[in-house]
Amino acid sequence: MMTLYEGAVLIADDGRTVSDRAEIAAELERDLSLGLPLEAKARHVFVAGDIAQIVVDWSIDGTGPDGEHVHVEGTASDVARRGADGRWRYLIDNRLGTAVRQPA
Repeated sequence: MMTLYEGAVLIADDGRTVSDRAEIAAELERDLSLGLPLEAKARHVFVAGDIAQIVVDWSIDGTGPDGEHVHVEGTASDVARRGADGRWRYLIDNRLGTAVRQPA
């Protein structure tokens, strides 16, 4: 997953801006360790040159490794940049982009 991040920030669920790559990896690992598929449906994609804003409805649903039911969902508001290789990478990953949060 970290290959999708280039000089990026991840907005943690509590609203903190995370830029340290190790901390971003730890945040991502939390969901990846569930071993469940991520369902994502793009709501909007707006592109200006090599920059895009993406609004995605997503969910993770199923039985986790501990046997407990897992259901997590949100609407992400992300910003990506197309690299020289043509691949899109996150600049801002805000998985709960439309959620109301307290200021960090």
